[in-house]
Amino acid sequence: MSLPYTHNWHFIDSGPNLAAYNMAVDEELLARAQAGEQTPVLRFYAWSPPAVSLGRFQKIGEAVNADACKRLGFDIVRRVTGGRAVLHRDELTYCIVSPIDNPLFPPSVLGTYKIIATGLLAGLRNLGMPAEMVSRGNRHAGLVDKTDDNPSCFSSPSWYELVVNGKKIIGSAQRRLSGAFLQHGSILISYDPTLEAEVIRGAGSSGCITSIGQELGRTAAIEEVKNALVSGFKSALDITFVPDPGFR
Repeated sequence: MSLPYTHNWHFIDSGPNLAAYNMAVDEELLARAQAGEQTPVLRFYAWSPPAVSLGRFQKIGEAVNADACKRLGFDIVRRVTGGRAVLHRDELTYCIVSPIDNPLFPPSVLGTYKIIATGLLAGLRNLGMPAEMVSRGNRHAGLVDKTDDNPSCFSSPSWYELVVNGKKIIGSAQRRLSGAFLQHGSILISYDPTLEAEVIRGAGSSGCITSIGQELGRTAAIEEVKNALVSGFKSALDITFVPDPGFR
């Protein structure tokens, strides 16, 4: 039986942290939802130092250039979600955790993905970008584990993808366990395809990826991006954010 829809969500701004800490908090939030926490959570965080995260089924030797990461001082970490390797550098990462039976979200993976994309879309438009939500790729692209040759998450199309001027700007992945789901994703503030290709084997932009800075034609402060996204989620999903007492 579905619980009444609550307009209150918890909000966590973790700031920049080590890769292992970032992933541990995501997993703890998911476990908390599985244990009965009913209030959805939106969490923002960044990465210090930069890091490459692996999908939970990827083999590190096949996906990541560990020597390059060591030379550059980049961490390597495994995500709870599937999908491909992601370079986390100049970005804002979002994470949403909720009970599956929250009435705001449809029961399907794709339906949940679309609702979250609606909030992200409003946030991007708040920044002044002509962002669009498009449906493309095969039924499972972006939502389940990848099997084709390019190991970079941002190289692949997905359903309800967010694009600006035809180029992908956010890459997301979702994990659903008993009674709860977690979706997290990278919102690119800037993008360096050369650096990505150096640390992720086989990666390299085909011109289909963009960033907030590139589209705005200026440097975007991370606080500006956070504020735009919070406002976007509030207006698009009719929710109110309150601090989460369990995490900083």
